[in-house]
Amino acid sequence: MLSTDAFFELVERVLYRPLNHEQRNCVAAGHNVPLLIIAGPGTGKTTVLVLRALRHLLVDGMPPESIVITTFTKKAAQEVRTRWLDWGLPLIEAAKTHPDLQGTQHQGWLRRVDLNRCMTGTLDSICEELLSEFRIAGTVPPVLIEGYPANQRLLREGLGDAYRQQNDLLDAYLAAYTFEGDPPRTQGEVVKVVRTLVDRFTHDVVDVAKYRTSAPDTAAKEAVASSYESYRTELAAASQLDFALLEKAFLERMRGGELDEAVRSWRAVLVDEYQDTNPLQESIYFEIVRRSSTSLSVVGDDDQSLYRFRGATVELFTQFASRLTSATGLTATTEYLFQNYRSTPEVAAFFNDFVQQDYGFAPARIQPAKPPIRPVRGSVGLPVLGMFRASAEDLAKDLATFLHDVFRGSGATIPFASAPSV
Repeated sequence: MLSTDAFFELVERVLYRPLNHEQRNCVAAGHNVPLLIIAGPGTGKTTVLVLRALRHLLVDGMPPESIVITTFTKKAAQEVRTRWLDWGLPLIEAAKTHPDLQGTQHQGWLRRVDLNRCMTGTLDSICEELLSEFRIAGTVPPVLIEGYPANQRLLREGLGDAYRQQNDLLDAYLAAYTFEGDPPRTQGEVVKVVRTLVDRFTHDVVDVAKYRTSAPDTAAKEAVASSYESYRTELAAASQLDFALLEKAFLERMRGGELDEAVRSWRAVLVDEYQDTNPLQESIYFEIVRRSSTSLSVVGDDDQSLYRFRGATVELFTQFASRLTSATGLTATTEYLFQNYRSTPEVAAFFNDFVQQDYGFAPARIQPAKPPIRPVRGSVGLPVLGMFRASAEDLAKDLATFLHDVFRGSGATIPFASAPSV
């Protein structure tokens, strides 16, 4: 196969993508130990993730069907898939004429490579595909329900009756889980809030029996828990799963050995946006590692955890190394990406100051502290502007006026008492 240096030479010559020192370290890190990549914003994490997967192909000799790349959103999955194909095809063509890969054996292998056989997508989509493909003989494939149909099923299986009978109790309890801290205003909002709770039951592996009897708000918790259990029972009877239960079923089937044919053929699993992982998903990744010789690479940034409302737990990222060792006995290597290609120096300075000076946020950040991001772009002479008001109403009014003046009016003048500053 190609040497690592030859691979980087092809990447630069064929893809016109020279990598910085940190990016090269991430791509070149050995596949025999887990890899944690801590990637600040705009540092090329998707580039590194895809090139590391292609390095597994052309340097480590892993066939595409043994490589799995998971992302958090469908949009990100499409981007990864596009880059995998757009970069992989010309790299393979260039590799066919490389001196390292001359000979019948290498040429035959390169001709047989089918990039489409690499599995890319969200973890949910991968779970759904494998549960259907490797379902137990005589059973029907699971039907995934989401959004409105799933919420209506939850409402019908006891939640609607419970709310009509105990609306005051449930309103008071659910207010703690709304964005504004106010009780839900409609039955539809009740379902949305309860959906958040029951998904967390599954994602956080909650002991529902303890939850339903815990004080305070025992009556409200009993109503939520009963609705959840009825909902799960009815879904199972109809061979239906929501996203959370889909992942739970995948983990249970894998632990039972029913997915070994697929999982044990994997040699590399690469995970994007790992800071948005929840405990159930962590269990899936660690179980894959335990059941196979898979090389695990995860990429993320503790400062960009956006999906805590969907069960994401940033501590799973900041404590990845220790949690992986506890679960599998393996020791991870850590690499950092901090050269920012997207933002101006003013934006980078604002970001670094914000995350470093917010002492309330400090406990959620990885330790030891990662390097601050360093902008590669030059300044365009624009400062970072902030608007601060005493109330949300004043802020909304003045912000709307500012945007109207900029986009519909004659513009807005921002006076500075001194030199512009962040």
